[in-house]
Amino acid sequence: MRLFAALLLACLVRLIGAQRTGTTTLAVQVNQEARLDPQQVALNFRVSADGASDVTSQTASVAAWVRAMPGQQIRVTAQLVSLNGPDGPMPVTQVGWAGSATRATAGGQAATCSSGTFQPGATHDLVLGWQSSGILTCAVNFELAAPRNLSPGLYTGAVNLALDTH
Repeated sequence: MRLFAALLLACLVRLIGAQRTGTTTLAVQVNQEARLDPQQVALNFRVSADGASDVTSQTASVAAWVRAMPGQQIRVTAQLVSLNGPDGPMPVTQVGWAGSATRATAGGQAATCSSGTFQPGATHDLVLGWQSSGILTCAVNFELAAPRNLSPGLYTGAVNLALDTH
């Protein structure tokens, strides 16, 4: 038993001595990451015959979290892919949006939520000036333009959202 204890002690002394003279290297790789919630907004508007019960605007909270590589531009985009009313398909130019920041951290603080009107087949930037990692949440108000010029009824659509870093 004494011989075993002596051998164990000798091994420990040798290992400790080796650790004092060794070199340790640590490499950390940080990958880019991005999340967007939601990725689609369903639009539901209602135009009444007398205007008393119109629902012509709808607000959605759009949250983006990004860890980007230096020098990358961060884009949050929207495309109105369909708009239908009681008389059938409608031009997407009947819908506009106005965004305002409700939460921002780090690089998201330098960004602004945009406003505009949808154009056929176009992808629009919902966020402008975002160039470094952070979080941004925009309250985006979608609005049906000139509802008094439209037939009474239900108007539905879908806005596809995307997050891109390049």
